[in-house]
Amino acid sequence: MASIIENTLEQRTARVDAAVALTEGDRVPMAPKIGMAYAQAAGIDRYEALNDFRLLAPGVEKFLKRWQCDLFWGAAAYPIPMMEVLGTTAIRWPGATCGVPLDQGFQIVDGTYMEEDEYDEFLHDPSHFCMTKIFPRKHAKLAGLAKLSFNNVVEFGHYGSMAAFADPEVRQALLTLMFAGEKSVEWLQGSASLQQVALSCQTPLGSMGGQNAPYDMLADNIRGFLNVPMDIYEIPEKVKAAIDVLTGYALQNVHHMKESGSKYCFMPLHGGTDDFMSVEDYREFYWPSLRRVIQEIIDCGMIPYIFCEGKYDTRLEVLKEVPKGKVIYMFEQVDIARAKAVLGDTACICGNLPTTLLLYGKPHEVVDETKRLLDTCAPGGGFMMDCSIVLDHYKEENLDAWFDTTFQYGKY
Repeated sequence: MASIIENTLEQRTARVDAAVALTEGDRVPMAPKIGMAYAQAAGIDRYEALNDFRLLAPGVEKFLKRWQCDLFWGAAAYPIPMMEVLGTTAIRWPGATCGVPLDQGFQIVDGTYMEEDEYDEFLHDPSHFCMTKIFPRKHAKLAGLAKLSFNNVVEFGHYGSMAAFADPEVRQALLTLMFAGEKSVEWLQGSASLQQVALSCQTPLGSMGGQNAPYDMLADNIRGFLNVPMDIYEIPEKVKAAIDVLTGYALQNVHHMKESGSKYCFMPLHGGTDDFMSVEDYREFYWPSLRRVIQEIIDCGMIPYIFCEGKYDTRLEVLKEVPKGKVIYMFEQVDIARAKAVLGDTACICGNLPTTLLLYGKPHEVVDETKRLLDTCAPGGGFMMDCSIVLDHYKEENLDAWFDTTFQYGKY
């Protein structure tokens, strides 16, 4: 069983703050990305958890009391009740609707919600395009929104456009939005209740909200993950123009997060991996807008908590172009020794311990890998212990080995 370490909220906060500031605290902070592992601890499947986040509360308390984390990761997941109401087609989730087993996770479906010849329409009026094109294409029960027009403000035309609201399909879409709003409130309240459980366990709150990189906003959510890499060669100026529009939205979202009092802003980077684009394209299409958002997060007094998904070996020198001691870079797959050498005097780093090892390895293998990471990254501070991807299941003996080794071997 993992060692029981008594820590107050203040002690854990100071430990993490020291790592972010690139200094040594009392030991390396333990900040693993925990997802539906809370459901396992609660004895429920993911279908139950995604239907009602409040059911995760016993699992959160059980997990945090046994494995003493220095940051709490909310169980980031999509709410089934809201997706059912909307008729969402952009995500698959456990249960009968999508035919996914009850204890499997959700999966975002790569889709094309804006065709290549629609860039100009999007750029002309992005909000109108999202409301009348993207929303109906992502959610079957919002199909009626495609019949609406919100850009006719000229007298008779303005009044005439209101006739669309008498259409049964439009009315159904509006009722769907209201019902989805109720489900959204329930989801947010459930998430907030888990935060209170974490605080009662003396665990500081990690990233409670997030913001995508503008390139990913376009690729993940609008044009399609596979389409944009081709667009940057065929219509590069339109891609840049769309990214500029989405950067403005991202900056607005950051300010909303500031108003919520969040300390960290989570940023998952999807499309900028070594496998998806060259360093030259990364610098031209991905990094400039991402860097603007990172700076805005810092200027708002928050800490960018950036998840570099996939391979990121060739991006390290680019990632260095941020203010010192203000950013956390979390890696899935990188040469961690080189990451420490390049970024060690600029940003706190974490991640890279294979989640597959925690799930399928032996305890002695977990101990060896944990020590290797600590030997490589802990000296001088600026390092937190974390796994490569979100932990949705766990083996108790492996988590015991991981936490115990970090607590004992990661002391300064």
